[in-house]
Amino acid sequence: MQDELSRYGISVIALSKDTPKEVGIHKSRDHLSIDLLSDAKLKVIRQYGVEHHKGFGFETGSFKIFDVPLALKPSFKAMAIPTTLLIDEDGMIRWIDQADDYRLRSNNDRVMAAIREVFGEPTLA
Repeated sequence: MQDELSRYGISVIALSKDTPKEVGIHKSRDHLSIDLLSDAKLKVIRQYGVEHHKGFGFETGSFKIFDVPLALKPSFKAMAIPTTLLIDEDGMIRWIDQADDYRLRSNNDRVMAAIREVFGEPTLA
């Protein structure tokens, strides 16, 4: 979508709960040209109200089931709900698309329809 977004002067900034090191690995591995920022402590994610508590994971430490010690303890981890925000030049949120399934992201057609609705057709440069 990079070409279409640039016609509107739109920049993409992605926010992840990954650590800065993990963000760097992800950006390099997937050859991402967008700004990918780390929010490992979920501060911004919580401010936008898109924290999700259903992520299942494991914590290290001693944990017993029927007196059998296990190295990993099952837990629920906080994560970000996949959300696309269209924010104008004044910082106002103009459109939100939030996934029901953490594995899915916004559809290109939905995003472009929202951009056209909010900003109209792009001006020719």
